[in-house]
Amino acid sequence: MLCVYLALIVVNCIILGRAEMFARKNGIIDSAFDGIGMGLGFTLALVLMGSIREIIGAGSWAGIELTALKPYAVSIMTAAPGGFLVFGFLIALVNKISGGKKAKKEFSCEGCPNAAACNKESCETEVKEENK
Repeated sequence: MLCVYLALIVVNCIILGRAEMFARKNGIIDSAFDGIGMGLGFTLALVLMGSIREIIGAGSWAGIELTALKPYAVSIMTAAPGGFLVFGFLIALVNKISGGKKAKKEFSCEGCPNAAACNKESCETEVKEENK
């Protein structure tokens, strides 16, 4: 019975951990805007994924039957594998739009617990290699 709730617990921990990490390094106003933006972005992603799955899988949207699409409904889209498939397609679309470029990390020893003990060169080398 616990396995049903385990995924929910893990996702909540990830979301709260990310919010805590941002709030620790930024002020209250920036943290509030970050929280609002993350909440809206997560909501948009869920609505988009759910809409795509319902339109393709059931031929309806928000309880409104789309008669032109009903005969072409793909039932696997309403099951768990359909969610992974839609997620994969959305990630591929984001990578196509962004050109596959990842965000560059800026090097800073601020907030690093090992800043006093390290020579800073090892951290700079790691960040430069990740940005390539």
